[in-house]
Amino acid sequence: METLPLNSPQAFSAEQLVRHAAPKVAGDFAGLGVVFYDSLAALPHLQLDVVGDERFELPVVGLKAIGEVLARTSRRSSPWHDGFHFVHAGSGALTHLCQFIAPPLPGAADAAPRAGGARHMTALLASKVAGVVAIGLLTHERAASIYEAGRLTLSETF
Repeated sequence: METLPLNSPQAFSAEQLVRHAAPKVAGDFAGLGVVFYDSLAALPHLQLDVVGDERFELPVVGLKAIGEVLARTSRRSSPWHDGFHFVHAGSGALTHLCQFIAPPLPGAADAAPRAGGARHMTALLASKVAGVVAIGLLTHERAASIYEAGRLTLSETF
């Protein structure tokens, strides 16, 4: 898949957040998915059930603070590691943790998008939803991807 230039300030912020979180992740890092949004009205999502005593006070504001929370939640040993986390693009605040997202599938007349793996396909499709400005992924191998408007705009290993 062709990598395009980052198109929005939010995608740059997604890149900064992924870069900031990458060195902080633990040995049992499970991966990370962050949705940068203006509005969630068009993105179907549900809070995943989280068992355990660890809790996080939301919203979390600031690149450093958000990076630390995401590094903690993305360990395999954390009950918070699954799903996507949401950052409001305008305020830069982490507003949701552990969200299952269900972006609409393309219609039969549309060309089928191509992405390797379920998390990448979900990010690609969700990045096309109105109100979603960028999605950042970081795999357990520290490979970062940013999706905007259905396109991969960054692919880099840290």
